[in-house]
Amino acid sequence: MKRQIIIVAIVFIMSLINMQAQVKNVQIDILYFHATIRCHACLTIEDFIKNSVELYFEKELKDSTITLKSLDFLQPKNGHYQEQYKFDTQTLIISKKINGKEVQWKNLDKIWDYENDFKKFKKYITNEIKKILGD
Repeated sequence: MKRQIIIVAIVFIMSLINMQAQVKNVQIDILYFHATIRCHACLTIEDFIKNSVELYFEKELKDSTITLKSLDFLQPKNGHYQEQYKFDTQTLIISKKINGKEVQWKNLDKIWDYENDFKKFKKYITNEIKKILGD
């Protein structure tokens, strides 16, 4: 009887270890790339991004599932992003990482189509973020 209990305990512990190894640490990086000198539209887009993400993803921002960064892509330290994400002007990139490794990214290049309509802008980027979170 003792032997059976020990075997059951070992099997249980091994299954817990296996389950823990399968846990995925998912992180979504929201990266707004802007130039050093910015026009009114560029600043508006940045405000729209910040307000949309903070409004719809407050929990994910607090637990660091989502990070939000604004980066000057013309600064030498950020130059590698242009090559990595293949852009040459201001843009918004959503990057999904699992256990620290980037597995998916998307350029939300339609942000400029909605620069004068916060409601449509918010819908566009929140839907895209939700999609990448769910994938």
